[in-house]
Amino acid sequence: MIEHKSPSLDHAQQASAIRRNLKFSDVLRAGSSPMPLWIAFVFAVFATVSAFDDVRLFFFSDKGSQAQWLVIACTFAYWLVWMSMAFRPRLVAALFVLQLATMLPQTELGGPLLLAFGTLAVAAYRVSARSLAVMAGSFLVWQFLWASFVSDLGTVQLWAYVPVTLFVMTPGLAIKVLRERAIQVERTQMAADEKAVSAALEERSELARELHDVVTHGLTMIAVQANLGKFSHESQAKQEALDEIGSMARSSLDDLRRLLVTIRIDERPNQNSSENNVGIKPSVACIDLGLSLNDSQKRLSGLGRPTRVTTSGDLERIPNGLRPTVLRILQESATNVLKHSGKGAHCEISLNVGEDSLKVVIRSRMTAGTPRLPASGTGLAGLRERTSRLGGSLEAGAEGRWWSVSAVLPFKGRQTLA
Repeated sequence: MIEHKSPSLDHAQQASAIRRNLKFSDVLRAGSSPMPLWIAFVFAVFATVSAFDDVRLFFFSDKGSQAQWLVIACTFAYWLVWMSMAFRPRLVAALFVLQLATMLPQTELGGPLLLAFGTLAVAAYRVSARSLAVMAGSFLVWQFLWASFVSDLGTVQLWAYVPVTLFVMTPGLAIKVLRERAIQVERTQMAADEKAVSAALEERSELARELHDVVTHGLTMIAVQANLGKFSHESQAKQEALDEIGSMARSSLDDLRRLLVTIRIDERPNQNSSENNVGIKPSVACIDLGLSLNDSQKRLSGLGRPTRVTTSGDLERIPNGLRPTVLRILQESATNVLKHSGKGAHCEISLNVGEDSLKVVIRSRMTAGTPRLPASGTGLAGLRERTSRLGGSLEAGAEGRWWSVSAVLPFKGRQTLA
């Protein structure tokens, strides 16, 4: 039967599910920056201008002490930090630690300290969680060491520096969280849309297979019987052909009605499962493979293709979920025998019921000449899809002067096709 695909979650449900499952570390992955590159580039240009101005003041001043050269090193370090912020975010943490090292020996800090706070504020948008944690932790340690052992301000200043350090990172983290949620919602929606499209295509393929199996076999039998009745000169033979045409037409209509009922039931997802199975399970459970084998043998032999049927094992052991596929294999093979073999061609059908699998083999003698009826090219492909979905395999091809179709279907696994 055609399996019903459940509808995808709507946008609000997806967003709610993402909010529940979102981890804080997920929103700070490298490459998930909400800050455009051009803004980071503007910051880098500003830092470059500031750095060159600091260097200019150093060389044009009368001071040339060792401390001033340490200032130059600090200037070069923060310039590297801001350039990497724009173009190499993965290097920001290491360069920021280098900047802190050049800042630590200096007793008086103005611009570099403000730039350090600004670096953390922008880095919250640009770097990964690991890099940001390294930067914030290093800066807090630096603040304790600098205020305790280098600066004359004292540790009381830490009560201001520590909250400010955490505060400047908050906007970037908040925007990153919101952006990451939006990205995940969009990705989930795209995945749901792709799944819905795939489900629709699968349903169309399943419907095409069912229509082919239901219509082609019956119409082929009707066409062959019509030809026999047309060229026969005996009234009894014509009457038998008409009777067979009527029987095949009624059988095909019954199969088509069952298919339509199945489709309509699958389109009503709000009903309970017991209601959905009305009209479907009986069509599966009532398939008598022994009767189907006899019917195929009778029809093929009656149409001039002497057929021998052999079975081994207990046919009742075949699961109901496999019976529709076995029936379709028999019908499609019988149809191909009529299409591609001449009158008098022998046919052999065998079913071997093993301990954990079923093997079906249909062989027919190949005869010279072109097929009497056109080939659709989809019958064997549909059978391969059916057997594959059930965990089995199907092979078809010439073996000497015989054409053989061999299928193996395991008893375990997916057995829900009908």
